[in-house]
Amino acid sequence: MSRFLDCEIAEMAGVRADVGEEVFNRWFDKSEIKGRLKKVCMDEQGLRCCYCRKFDNTTNNLIWDLEHVLCELYYPQFFASDDNLAVACKRCNNAKKHEDVLRPQPRPDPRIEEVPQQPECYSIPHPRFDAWSDHLSHVNYQIYSSDTDKGVELMRVCKLNEPAVDQAGLDHESVVAAIKTQFFQIVDNAVSAPPPDEEILVRMARGVQNLEDERAAMTLAGLAPKLRALGRKAGRRNMEQSIAEARALAAPPAKPPKEKISEGRALSLVASVGGPRARYSLSDLRDN
Repeated sequence: MSRFLDCEIAEMAGVRADVGEEVFNRWFDKSEIKGRLKKVCMDEQGLRCCYCRKFDNTTNNLIWDLEHVLCELYYPQFFASDDNLAVACKRCNNAKKHEDVLRPQPRPDPRIEEVPQQPECYSIPHPRFDAWSDHLSHVNYQIYSSDTDKGVELMRVCKLNEPAVDQAGLDHESVVAAIKTQFFQIVDNAVSAPPPDEEILVRMARGVQNLEDERAAMTLAGLAPKLRALGRKAGRRNMEQSIAEARALAAPPAKPPKEKISEGRALSLVASVGGPRARYSLSDLRDN
């Protein structure tokens, strides 16, 4: 089922038919359709990045990027395709950039007409066609690991371990030690025998996950009426107005009118660069 509304699908089809793919993509990037879809993705993903799965308790469109799984550089035909879109944090989106994740490589014909829906067509876990947890595990969303090719490739493409390992100098053991310290502070050391590290990690991860899910539920409850309002607004938009907006993007920018210089202004400009003012008249300047 498409996350675009029927009226949005018709609007996009009309604009694309009128101005062509390149201008349509520029129009979509600025459109209210994109803004609404970003919020739909936030709701669907529970305010988590589609790649690192880190939580951010905001529905501000400026905080989240609309991610094109198949990048717009190689696959502009999928710039506004529902199955090619998700929300990502800015760090992951900037890290991935224009990485081509379509299999097989070297790149197949980039003018394929439909977004491939088979998970095996992608070198990384696809946000809509793969289960993230089937390919990656994490320690506090800081240290990531994987035993699948797709998970390892996502770690490379989005540099998932770079903030903790390369920038903060952390490793698996130090993160586990910090989590264990937090665990014993929470239980106030009221355990007869310390549980294994793996159990501590699972219990702490579950606790963090539950807390974040509760915060997301409260935030997304406030998003629901906004989405309904955006849906009503989409139904009232005028196709002709949208086409006019797209055509305006295609038109070359108007040149500013040439400034008319009065005789007094011209003589003032000459004097400002050291010319002897009394020797010149406006007709002299025109002749030169």
